[in-house]
This record gives sequence, C-alpha cells and structure tokens, in this order.
Amino acid sequence: MAGSSTDRAYRDAVAEVAPQIEAAVGFVTEHPELAHEETQTAEYLVEQLRGAGYSVTTGIAGMPTAFRAELAFGLPGSTVGVVAVYDAPASIDAEGLLDPVHSCGHGPQAGGVIGAALALARIGDELSGTVVIVGCPADEIHSPMTRRRGSGKALTAEHGVWDSIDFALYPHPEFIDTVWPSSLWMRRETARVVGQRTLRRDVVSTPLQALANVTAIAEAFDPATLIIETVTVDGDVEEAAGMSFEASFLLFAQTELELDERAGELRELLGPASWTSSAAIAAVRPDAAVTAVVGDAFRAAGRDFDATPPALGFATDFGNVSRVARAALVGVGRTEGWRYHTAEGAEEFAGPAGRDVAVATAEVIGLSVIRLGAATAL
Repeated sequence: MAGSSTDRAYRDAVAEVAPQIEAAVGFVTEHPELAHEETQTAEYLVEQLRGAGYSVTTGIAGMPTAFRAELAFGLPGSTVGVVAVYDAPASIDAEGLLDPVHSCGHGPQAGGVIGAALALARIGDELSGTVVIVGCPADEIHSPMTRRRGSGKALTAEHGVWDSIDFALYPHPEFIDTVWPSSLWMRRETARVVGQRTLRRDVVSTPLQALANVTAIAEAFDPATLIIETVTVDGDVEEAAGMSFEASFLLFAQTELELDERAGELRELLGPASWTSSAAIAAVRPDAAVTAVVGDAFRAAGRDFDATPPALGFATDFGNVSRVARAALVGVGRTEGWRYHTAEGAEEFAGPAGRDVAVATAEVIGLSVIRLGAATAL
C-alpha cells in the first residue's frame, strides 16, 4: 500500500490541477447534453486525457460518445478502472418541454474523475499498475435515448470493456462519505395494446381498458417498487378505427427473482398486451476488501468514512459492472446534501459546493487508485 509520502505527493498534484478540475466542472455544466448525445462533453474530456498522456479509444461498446482512456504507471501492478459520467437529466421545464439540465451532479463527477486522472499522470512514474478512465454515456435512465439504446455502464459491461480490469470505481456526489454495499435490481417493462376506437358505451376498446387498468396498477404497487414512466394512447377518431396504447414501467426489487414476480403481477393487472422487457440492471455486488481500501483512501484525504451506510434505495447500472470486476460504488458526501433533479440542485452542483466536491472526488478516487494499483493480494 502506498506510504504517506506518496499520498502527500498525490494530494499536492490534485492542488496543482484544481483549476483544470474547476474548468471541467464548468464545461460539463454549461454544455448539458442528453444521454447518447454528449458530443461536446465527451470531446472535451477526451482532450483533457490525451493532453495528460493517456491513450484514448473513442466510440467503445457501440456508443459514439463513450471512451476508454488508459495510462500505465512506472511499476507493475493491478488495473483500476474509474467511471466518468456526463449526460444531463431529461428535465421537464415550466412549459412541459424536455430540457437537459445538470441537476444530478455529473459536472462535479466528471470533473473529479478527470482531476484524479490528471493528478495521477503527474506522479505516475512512482506508482504501480494501470489506470483506465471509462467514459460512460447515458447514466440517466429516463432519457429518451437511454430508453431506446440502453445505459452506458451496462453496455460497457455487456461489450467486455471491463473484462481486463481488476478493480472498478464509480464515484458520485452524495450525502455521506461511503461505499454503498447494495442497490436494487431494475427492469423496464413495456406494454403495447392494439385495438379499435369506439364511440359507443356498450363496446369495449382494449386500448382504453388498458389505460383504465393503469390506475389499478398505481394503487396496487408501492411507488418505490414501480414507476409508471410513460403512457401513450393514439388513434383515429372514427368508430372502429385503429387505436393503440403503449406504456412503460420501471420495476425495482431486492432480487432478480422478486423482479420477475413483480413483472408477473404487473402483466396480470394490465391485462392482455404485447410485452417487451429491457435487460435487467443488476444490484451492486459488494466487495469488503475493496471497500476497506477505499475507506483508507477517505481517511488519507482527511475525510470521515461511514462504513455502515443505509441501503441504497434505487438501481444503478454500475451493478452490471460490479458483476464483471471487483468494485466499489463510492459516495463523496456533503453535510448539507444535494437537491437532486431540481433547479436548486443544478445551482448547487454548478457553484462552489460542486467545485469542492469535485476536488474531494479527485483526492479520494486517486488515493484509491494508488492503493488498489499496488495491491498484490486482496
């Protein structure tokens, strides 16, 4: 494990690149782009990494805005991958229109990861192993292109991007300094019903019956286990003309089996329909040894580490990555917390608090990479 002199050298390097960290936070924040459309931000981050000596491959896993940046250090060791995310949530503005706004912390997240990469490059000759920065589009599950093409971390896992990586880290601004030991399973279920319009009360329209059944679904399920994502009814206005109903539902569960059972309940309540299911988002697989190393990195950065956090009440496609590589889902905390997916939250992430958490992320993640790269047995 790295000694304190290496830690001090690394933290000094983070201080030196702090202006670049802040610039990265600003650039991502000021260029909000939806999932799989992060052209400007991906290009900017790639430019920063190439300028620091990283070997970068773009367009990985079939995603034009995804990338893999690699830098070998001076001594042999383990390969550590770090996720960077940079899409903006698909927010709905006051007029009801889709408006990308960085209200989920991806400016500080990407700025912190890039800051760690730049600082590691400055002292890389003294370090062991290899660091890989994986740029993952489409973190936001509700964005239109995520729904159509899938999420970035899950797709990189599916396409083998993490197969040669020993340890994977995914930091994100949070309420506490921790490593989350668990998350939920998730799957999107989409129903389609095709029938006829009717202008008569004594005739049943199957699309309208399905629409009515959505109310029963909302009442039957705990809102934490099922989200009604979208509902659309469309068709001609004449008697017996064609009509369709389509709805998508996000299902959450503690286990994959429970997810399947929940899907069965949903289908029974909606009634006859054609169904399609997305690939499942897996729960995070915990790794006690990696968690201990990251906890040590938090302490080396002068921060408290919560080793017993509450359960994470949502799903993340980093769970799919954790099924491939030993992993840690890292929360970098702020006492006041964050107002996610709100206009106020966007201001927090764009302001001094966002820049501070980006620097903290760079410190914790880089110190974790240094330790994991030098680890010979975990």
